[in-house]
Amino acid sequence: MGLTREARVRHAVAVYLAIADDGVELLEPDKVNDLYASYWQRLGSDTIARVLAEHDAGELLPDMNHVMIPVATLRRLAEGRVGDDWETRFAGMLDVARERGWLDESGTAVRAHLERER
Repeated sequence: MGLTREARVRHAVAVYLAIADDGVELLEPDKVNDLYASYWQRLGSDTIARVLAEHDAGELLPDMNHVMIPVATLRRLAEGRVGDDWETRFAGMLDVARERGWLDESGTAVRAHLERER
C-alpha cells in the first residue's frame, strides 16, 4: 500500500471514513482515539458531496477540507464490528469533539478533517 509513514501511523490509531466513487466504508472502527475522512481516488468536491449524500454519510463543508458525519452513520457502519465497550469509548470521543467545537449544536454530527491519501 502506498501510505506515507505519517498516514500509516494515523491509520493505526484512528477510525476513518473512506470515501470512494461507489460508496463509503468505516475503517478501523474500534480505534476511536481520532476521526477523519479520506479518499484515494481523484475525486472532485462534487463527487465527494454526492457520495456522502447518497450513502447518508454526511456533507462536505464549504471549506472543502472537512466533512460533517452523522453520529448515527458512524454507529451504523461500526455495528457488529466493534467490541462491547465501543459505545462507551465512542461517547468519550464525542465528548472530546464537543469540547473542541467539532460537534454540531444538536450533537448529531461530528466534523472530521478530509484528507486525500497518497
